Amino acid sequence: MAPVIKFLVDDALGLWQALVALAMLAVVFAALARVVKPATWVEDGRSALPQARITMVLSVVDQLTVTPAVSLFVAWLGTWLRERGLGFEAPALWATIGPAPTLFATVFVGDFVGYWRHRAQHSKWLWPAHAIHHSDTHMTWFTLERMHPVDRFGSALDTVILAALGFPFWAQAGNVFVRHYYGYVIHADVPWTLGKAGLLFNSPVMHRWHHARDVPGAGWNFATVFSVFDRAFGTYHQPGPCEVPLGVREDMGKGAMGQYLHPLKVWSAALRPGRTKVILPAE
Repeated sequence: MAPVIKFLVDDALGLWQALVALAMLAVVFAALARVVKPATWVEDGRSALPQARITMVLSVVDQLTVTPAVSLFVAWLGTWLRERGLGFEAPALWATIGPAPTLFATVFVGDFVGYWRHRAQHSKWLWPAHAIHHSDTHMTWFTLERMHPVDRFGSALDTVILAALGFPFWAQAGNVFVRHYYGYVIHADVPWTLGKAGLLFNSPVMHRWHHARDVPGAGWNFATVFSVFDRAFGTYHQPGPCEVPLGVREDMGKGAMGQYLHPLKVWSAALRPGRTKVILPAE
């Protein structure tokens, strides 16, 4: 029983720490909204509250159940790959180029991997789970927390691939930190394009276009940190301020439970001949 009790205590402590971190972020982004949008920040916040409540439920359940499961999955898969020699080891390379270049390389490659993983999440069979993240019609920094468990496991593969490529563990952790917190920034409801810096980095306006409800084609703006990947692979789109409706066209059901059940219903129906087909953003 002792290991079980320790696991529960650690999980509860992790949830508490996560809630404290979210509270601090809420203060930071509320202050930012007050400065950037002094005339509308209060009303914008009120409008976002119904969606934020759903996201909060998803976030708490995620922290209590999904995050520990994802961590165990990543650790197991990484060990499995190492035991079979399916990975690279390059300690001499990282020692030679130094910590800062190593961290930059890890984040850059991690964002490249994440770009293609994200594009895959917009494909036919993965979209129903990823649609939960897109279903927020009042996107704010907090929308980053709105993820289905299936989507979370898919995103965790970024770290597994970086480990297999031989990036040091500390740099992998740095990649998660940088891309996660930059993810809050690009989801924030602020009209920033970053000017010339946008030639290299993703911006809140750029990512807001990614969450546009009626997206033609296969979608756009898939990277988290670096806009260069979308520019290089023809998925960059930032024609100006994003003032179009956000969200998805599917009926996601009611509340957080509807969000959890939505992909299961879609997949079940799609596997039965003559039943509902999967709706993609491209359709």
